[in-house]
Parts: sequence; structure tokens; C-alpha cells
Amino acid sequence: MNILQSISAAVAIAVTDLKLLLRDKLDAFFTFVFPLIFAIFFGWVFGGAGGGETGKIELGIVQLDKSASATAFADDLAKLDGFHVTRFDDVAKAQDKVRKGELVACVVIPEDFNAKFEDLFATGAGPTVRGYVDPSRRGETGLLEGRLTELAFKGMTRSFSNTDSMKKQLAKARESIEKSKDTDPSRKFVFNTFLTGIEGLLADNARRAAKDAGGGKAPSGGLGAGMDNFRPVKIELEQLKRDSNGPTNSYEVSLPQGIVWGLMGCVTAFVGTLAVDRQRGTLVRLMCSPLSTSTIIAGKSLAGFVSCMAVQWLLIGVFAFAFKVRVPEPLMLLLATTCASLGFVGLMMFLAVMGRASDGSGGMGRAVVLVLAMIGGGTIPVFIMPKIMQTISGISPFSWAVRAVEGATWRSMSLSEIMLPCGVLLAIGAVGFTLGAMMFRRNASAH
Repeated sequence: MNILQSISAAVAIAVTDLKLLLRDKLDAFFTFVFPLIFAIFFGWVFGGAGGGETGKIELGIVQLDKSASATAFADDLAKLDGFHVTRFDDVAKAQDKVRKGELVACVVIPEDFNAKFEDLFATGAGPTVRGYVDPSRRGETGLLEGRLTELAFKGMTRSFSNTDSMKKQLAKARESIEKSKDTDPSRKFVFNTFLTGIEGLLADNARRAAKDAGGGKAPSGGLGAGMDNFRPVKIELEQLKRDSNGPTNSYEVSLPQGIVWGLMGCVTAFVGTLAVDRQRGTLVRLMCSPLSTSTIIAGKSLAGFVSCMAVQWLLIGVFAFAFKVRVPEPLMLLLATTCASLGFVGLMMFLAVMGRASDGSGGMGRAVVLVLAMIGGGTIPVFIMPKIMQTISGISPFSWAVRAVEGATWRSMSLSEIMLPCGVLLAIGAVGFTLGAMMFRRNASAH
């Protein structure tokens, strides 16, 4: 049999095995569909969709001014529906949380917040509240700006309702006008008349408030009414570019988990297939045919490789288009998935021939693969495991597959960096395939 005939025969064996896999609906489901459902579910859970804080915007507050007005502004913001607020003492720390994607934005209440409020009529400018936002969350940023303006107005009306505070502001405004050398005397007269009118409104409001309070009624009216178009606080939002070495959403974390379960499904399916072929005598008939042992091994291995690549890229395609998972370097990701597939083909071959009996081989293979998947990132992402568990996970080929896929997606590894997990996977594949092929030939010769 020449080389072309051997290749054709190996492809035929691979196609037959793939057809048998797809024909078994249960195996096909757990190989291709279950990993997709699993990855989407964990992405949903990690994203907070299943928790009590559904839909809340993660917001940081840094209050540099400890005055009563600044505290009231911060407290009002913390009480708003739709926000989950974390308070920080350091601006840099809050900004770092935004860059890492842990916060949508952080708001900084400046040290001169109260002083600027008191000088509002004297200077014509209120305090400036700065916000640092994640540019990828434009919808939430727009909502935040609107709510900050709303709270600024609320704080202003609260200030206007405070007669003593307003008197201070008007006195500062009158003093500023009197000291101004550039203002025409006639304009000074107009401004002073305006301020006198406001003072009269304050006195009238105080009398009505006292009367309402004496009658058991809440104070009504006030200078704060009719200020709907006034914006006493300037809102400045600055975009902070998110760090590229962190996941931008929970689905970038759960994608490698789905790949783990997809590879596990491929391994267990083909380990079971080889065990059944041996039990039913299919392998014996193949060995008695003109096909060489190498051709049979190549065909079985090709079927496993194709299934591993198919399940990985099915997950990657769905997550890239549906959940905006980044694929910054498609060729790097192709390298990672190819090495993972080759590594697991070797593991598949080794586990398939470890036992002679169908139940022994299939059962032992499933048990080994399940344990390796669990410690390799199938249930808990490797990077959030305790340090000791991260070290232990290094014995699992699934862990190296996860590192390779993460390196080609949200970790944005360089080629030299990704070569370590890819090299480990290729080594696992080579060792597993060599041992498996030797045991396969030995078992075949025994028949």
C-alpha cells in the first residue's frame, strides 16, 4: 500500500469515527453542545446575572472634602437606585479599579467642594466634580453624568433652603462686587439691588417656614423652587483606557472553561469508541485487513484531532460574535488550539489502550479525565485559584490548554510567552501518542 492509499484509508477511518460520534446523540451532545451551555452559564454567573446585584453599575467614590455638603452629596449618590458604590480614600486606587474593569467609573469630590458652593454667587462658578470612566461602558457613563447633575441640583436646593448658608453666599457675592474695580457703578447698583431682593425672598421664606412649622406643616416654596435649569456643579468625565492584561467581561473567563469541557468530551467519547471497537472485534477486523497499524492509528488520531478543533472553534466563534470576546491575534489562537488538540489526541490514545476490557478502559479514562479537568480550570478558573492549587493544576493538560487560550485572548501574550503552554501540550501529546501507539501495537500483535 503506497502513501496516498494509506492517507486515504486513514481519512476514511477518521470520517467513519466522526460519523459514529455524531450518530450517537448523547455523545454528540456532551462533546459539542454541553461545553457551550456550560461556558455561557458560567459567564452569566461570573457576570453577576444570577446574583442580587443584577444590573447595578459598579461605582467608586473618593470624597476629598469632608464637609457636611460634600458628605451629603456622596451619600445621595450612594443611595441612588442602579448603583453599587464602593468608597475609596485614594484617587489612584479607584482609578486602578476602573482600568482593571472592576468599576465602571469613579467619582472624585474635590477638596474645595463646599468652598466653591459658598462662593457660587461671588465667582459665578460652582465646584468641579471629576469622574474617571471606562470608555467601553458608554451607556452607563451617560447615565452617571445625568445622575450627578441631578444630585448637584438637589444639593443646591438643599443649600438654598438653608438660610444661614445662603446669607453667607450672598455676603461673599456683595463683597466681591464692591471690591471689583472693573465693574461699572451702575452695574454694581443693579447687582446689589438683585442681591437685596434675594435677601428679601430669604427673609420671607423664613417667615413662611416658621409659620408652616408652627401649624404642623412642612415648609413649602423656597428659593430652591424654579432652579430646574441651573447647574451648580461642573461635571468633567475623563476616559481611562482599560488595562489589556485583564478580561473585559466574564465570558472571556468562561470561554477557556468551556474549552476544557469540550476537550474532555472529545477525549471520553473517543476513549469509549476505541474501547467499544476493541470489544466488538472491529479493531481485530481492521488489523486483519491490508491496512497497516500506523494507518489505523493515524485514522483514529485524525478523527480525535478534528473533533477537538471543531469544539474549540465552535465555542470561540459563538463567544466572539455573541459575547464580544476578544480575539486580538487569530493566528496565535489557532496555534493555541492546534497545540491543545494535538496534546489531547496523545492523551486520548494513551487512555484508550490502558486497559484491555471496554469497561475498564472507558471507566478509568473518564475518571482520570474528569479529575484532570476539575483541577485544570474546568470548575474554577486557574488564575483565581489559591497559589498552591495553581501549582498543583500544572499536572493537568487542561490547565495548559486554558493558559494557551487565555494567552491568545484576554492575556494578549507574545509568541515567546505562549510557547511555554503550547510546548507543554505538544510534549504531552508526543509522550501520550508514543506510549499509546506502542501499547496499541502490542495489544494488536497479541490478537
